[in-house]
Amino acid sequence: MSDSDSCWDHIHDKEGYASSIAERLAGGEDLSGCHLQKVVLKGLRAEKAVLRKADLSQADLSCSHMFDVKLEGAELVGTDLSGCDLTHCDMRGADLTKARLAGARLWNADLRGANLIEADISGTDLLNARLFNVKLWHTEFNGAKSLGERSFSKERKMLDNPRIDETGLLSARESYRSLKGYFISHGMYDDASWASFKEKSMERLLLKKNGDPNYLPSLLMNILCGYGEKPYRIVLSAVLTIVLFATAYFALNAVEYAKVSGSVLEWTDYLYYSTITFTTVGYGDIVPKPTGTFRMLAAAEAFAGVFLTGLFIFTLARKYSAR
Repeated sequence: MSDSDSCWDHIHDKEGYASSIAERLAGGEDLSGCHLQKVVLKGLRAEKAVLRKADLSQADLSCSHMFDVKLEGAELVGTDLSGCDLTHCDMRGADLTKARLAGARLWNADLRGANLIEADISGTDLLNARLFNVKLWHTEFNGAKSLGERSFSKERKMLDNPRIDETGLLSARESYRSLKGYFISHGMYDDASWASFKEKSMERLLLKKNGDPNYLPSLLMNILCGYGEKPYRIVLSAVLTIVLFATAYFALNAVEYAKVSGSVLEWTDYLYYSTITFTTVGYGDIVPKPTGTFRMLAAAEAFAGVFLTGLFIFTLARKYSAR
């Protein structure tokens, strides 16, 4: 305990000691690094208090007003923060394992890198809270408010990569799966799409780590369509396929006009032929030369076109319809 020879359980005048701590915090005293395990400070008013790296494990701070408190790196394992106003609090890197935050207000709070394993944030208002790189394994967030993909952004820029802590691939996969279920239950399908993609990405990395041969099909599906969550990847894959096959036809001189012999084809003709072969339109004005290799090349492109078209329709329907 801070400035005490005894632990909380053995302090005789608990009320007087708690009042002393509350007064010091209210007076702006810096209590960084102090030891306040199990202290009972219900209804504390500690606006702009400084408690960096303080040990408040299993303390009872429920229903406290802690606006703009500095709790960076604090130990808050099992701490009761239910019903607290933690608006603008700096909780970066704080350990909130099994902490109770039910019904708390965390408007604009900074929890980047915090540990929320098995924490209870059900009913918590997370408006503009920053949750980039947090640990969320077995975290209870049903009923949480204002939680979305944007909450997990680092800088909240257009090309930012929102994520939770992915050090443990198995726990990260389960956490993304829980987030996906939360988003779907709240009709937040774009956010659910992000969580689903991240879940599958963790699964792919687990397959790679374990040397599972299913890693290669998983990697292919990631590249082609982002596991059914990124339709634009299929469009890019289709364009790239058409260009690559057109280049192959051009390099091998593999096609010719069906009815005009001796005519020289230009690059645009090869690109045109590759496009109609990919889409399986087959007008018949340009055909592969009558050799097995060139015909098989055209057949391979037609198969790729059918496959990618079907995959695009599936991905588009999955992306823009209710799941």
